[in-house]
Amino acid sequence: MAKLETLKLGELHFDPENPRLPETLNRADDPAVLQYLLLEANLIELMLSIGEQGYFEGEPLLAVRREEGGYIVVEGNRRLGALKLLQPGAIPPVQPKQVKEAQETAKHHPDSIPVLIFDKRSEILSYLGYRHITGIKEWNHLAKARYLRQLRERYSELNHTEAHKILAKEIGSNSAQVAKLLTGLTLLDRARDVGLLNALRLREEDVPFSLLTTGIGYENIARFIGIANAADVDAANLKVDEFGEFFAWVFDKRYGAKSVLGESRNFDKLARVVANERAVATLRSGATLEEADLLTSGPLEAVRKFMHLAENNIRSAQDSLSFAEGFDENDVSQADRIRKAAAALAGSLNSLMTGE
Repeated sequence: MAKLETLKLGELHFDPENPRLPETLNRADDPAVLQYLLLEANLIELMLSIGEQGYFEGEPLLAVRREEGGYIVVEGNRRLGALKLLQPGAIPPVQPKQVKEAQETAKHHPDSIPVLIFDKRSEILSYLGYRHITGIKEWNHLAKARYLRQLRERYSELNHTEAHKILAKEIGSNSAQVAKLLTGLTLLDRARDVGLLNALRLREEDVPFSLLTTGIGYENIARFIGIANAADVDAANLKVDEFGEFFAWVFDKRYGAKSVLGESRNFDKLARVVANERAVATLRSGATLEEADLLTSGPLEAVRKFMHLAENNIRSAQDSLSFAEGFDENDVSQADRIRKAAAALAGSLNSLMTGE
């Protein structure tokens, strides 16, 4: 049974397994956690709010007792960070000017906080499932997946299918979504472990996790990277090379504003391409996803689509002539090459039609 108490700020400690923090910060010290919260979680805004209005006692922190003394705050780490930095003399690891200004302008510096103390962490996890997975303060997909992994440990004796059904009931979701989130987290871990994140200059938090879970929902993509389906949480047969290609196509923006995929609605194209040897070879050679996708409908349709695309492009160029200036001989030569290529294509088609 949870018990509400008012505790001194010094008794409260950050959660070393906070699902909203990168796994690299698991069991990190306070300065590392505060640095992340300041840079990534708009902590200054929260400091200003609490400093002006005081701490809202109707929303206590949720904590469990810590073996070495004090309490671990399982729910409310961002608020805990803001409270710690509001204390006079608190020295932040980054943004010293903004923090000092928030400290000096604050009307309130709360150091006694309402805390709801639970006997077990698992009791709080059940509450978080309602509040942050389907409730009013919904987490992003990556935080949900990390939370579900923690919750999954409570049912380590069960197989995935049985455990996912139980987890789905606890958080008000469905087992397929639970499985997809956990599979996505496994794949993100693998991307980190094999150096993909480093190669693409990405942090875990930079990866649009929902894109990853959406992509593996396509049967062809799952088969291409070596997982049975989106519920293959262990990903034991993952094809590292193909997974690396897929990951880069979806997330690599180092050489342009968009990745090869571009938008999530293009997953249907990528799914067609990875199931077609000629199309995926074309994509690997540097072609765009749209160009590679042209090859998925068969040679005849591909030729027709290429001709239609070429005709439209030439018409667009013709329509733009009156608005452009500065043409030179190179432009004339290119136009002549296009004319000759079109004539050669027409001749080849005519020969095929007549059998000559």
